[in-house]
Amino acid sequence: MRGWRQDVGTGFVAASAALIGSLFYLLVLEVIPVRFSADAQYWAGYAPQFTFVAGLIVGSFLWRRVMSRVSTPEQGAIACGALALCILVLVPILAAVYVLLFPILLSVITGQELRYALQLYPAPLWAAVGVARTVATAWSPLVGVSLVSIGALAGWTYQRRCRFSR
Repeated sequence: MRGWRQDVGTGFVAASAALIGSLFYLLVLEVIPVRFSADAQYWAGYAPQFTFVAGLIVGSFLWRRVMSRVSTPEQGAIACGALALCILVLVPILAAVYVLLFPILLSVITGQELRYALQLYPAPLWAAVGVARTVATAWSPLVGVSLVSIGALAGWTYQRRCRFSR
């Protein structure tokens, strides 16, 4: 039971760090004028919620498996930087899944028959591909700079603390 709680706690820490990195990106967008399409601006604003979910997934399921094989602070920095990259890859996928499943979820919530939602397909599939592409190109590269830096610093600090506590 203790290991499960520790994994979820680590997931919340990773999710919080990912959310901070994503919100920092939104702050930078307010300060530095960057020309994005209206669609890209919309999904850049939506991405922090997917970032939190992706951080929770990566932190809960991958942190212990990766960090148990790491022994030096430098390896910890590389490992956590790689975990941050996993978050960056997962966010566009989560956004696309959201768009893909939205008609079905809306149908279930409103009580409509599922066949009405299924009649919309394949349009949500193409919309999901477009959203994934938009998030991957307009959001991921710029957030990646801060997220990989935060992840590398967290991994280095964690391993350094572990080294001195032994």
